[in-house]
Amino acid sequence: RKGTGQDAGGDLMEIMYEGYAAGGVAVIVETATDNKNRTVADVRHIFTKHGGSLGESGSVAFQFDRMGVIMLSKDKYPDEDTVMNLALEAGADDVRFGDDDLVEIVTKSAKLQQVADILDLEDIPILWAGTVLVPRDLIPVRDDEVITNILSLLDEITAMESIVNLSADFWILDERLERFI
Repeated sequence: RKGTGQDAGGDLMEIMYEGYAAGGVAVIVETATDNKNRTVADVRHIFTKHGGSLGESGSVAFQFDRMGVIMLSKDKYPDEDTVMNLALEAGADDVRFGDDDLVEIVTKSAKLQQVADILDLEDIPILWAGTVLVPRDLIPVRDDEVITNILSLLDEITAMESIVNLSADFWILDERLERFI
């Protein structure tokens, strides 16, 4: 109701916060809020609580590229070669077939609609499509305490009412990840 202006405070502002989590992991928090003072205080508190710090605008954004992402379900298209050829010919940069029955198509954000339209014309249903911030490089995190702090920060940020998108530039080694699942 706030977003449609039916309730007081319905003017939503899109604000991007940048900071570092424990271990020097870059984090970008994209929000839509009607109270930027409350939101920045909440974000700053979460970063500090989990060993991180909120940064200035531009402090980590240069480490990410805005990309288009399209997600497909493996059981909803003809075959891998068809999907790959259609996506790449339409302008996609990459097609990734995961072990989890999902297909991820990555595009430049300007080509997202073009690739989605081609898939739609071929009656290939799209589970999700949108733009996300993709890190240029990933930082390997090995320390269990740092991993705990990062995951707790991301979990608490994700639970915020105003969160729109969250991006971070880290990866956890497979043998360590099992401890946190």
